[in-house]
Amino acid sequence: MDIAVITYAGLPQLHPLDAPLVPALRALGLDAQPIRWDDPDVDWSRVRAAVVRNAWDSHLRREEFVAWADRVGSVTRLFNPADVLRWNTHKAYLKTLEARGLPLTPTVWVPPGGTLDVAATARERGWDAVVLKPAVAAGGMKTFILRREEWDAASAQVTELAREGDVMVQPYLRAFETEGERSYIFFNGVFSHAVRRPPTLTTAPRGFAEPHGFTPEDAAEQRLAHDVMEASGGARLLYARVDVATDNEGRTRLQEVEVTEPCLFLPMDAGAPERMARAVVARL
Repeated sequence: MDIAVITYAGLPQLHPLDAPLVPALRALGLDAQPIRWDDPDVDWSRVRAAVVRNAWDSHLRREEFVAWADRVGSVTRLFNPADVLRWNTHKAYLKTLEARGLPLTPTVWVPPGGTLDVAATARERGWDAVVLKPAVAAGGMKTFILRREEWDAASAQVTELAREGDVMVQPYLRAFETEGERSYIFFNGVFSHAVRRPPTLTTAPRGFAEPHGFTPEDAAEQRLAHDVMEASGGARLLYARVDVATDNEGRTRLQEVEVTEPCLFLPMDAGAPERMARAVVARL
């Protein structure tokens, strides 16, 4: 096999928004197949390269997943590399990016076993609502949005979450209800395409029901996306997705940089599947 396109048991043939990579690779003459990352029968040394795509249970089995990445990366080309996957699967990587001057949503970090007076913290910082989430999570798992009248319960929720690991406490951005997020996608350090991702709440307005591609026009936001990508590994990364949103003062803030198993929204841009496939070929 030339290319193992890595997925998990819940998506044996990949998510439809990522599946176009396989025929694009085959069109370039490569034997590409979706393979479960935890398939015990795969001899990874016989694979020319493994490209992580829909390993969407990695946050539930993080230590097992990063150990797998170390093993596979020692016998074949793994993208993204194992050390990148370890770094990116715990959201403490955001501290690194913030230390490099990148504008993040303000975050209070609660260590494992810790607690926080959420009401006092929110009042001190002028927050009207807060978001609580684990530092190892995906897809909104165990993410809570709590408004002023719920802050007493928020402190108890932080304590509960901290029993399992680090917790992030942030202001809730009202733009999530109107604009959603913007995602900038890169292959081999080069910008490929951008996608508007809809609000996830029932308050979402018409026109935001589905993700859709867009042509970026905000030069400052584009520079931010490039800066984040470079600070996260640059051209060393086969793929990267930089997610940004507007904060409550109207400024663009980095939400996350996804370099482990992000959806890359390949059908949202007609040339994206081939661009990604050619990026893979350039690594062989």
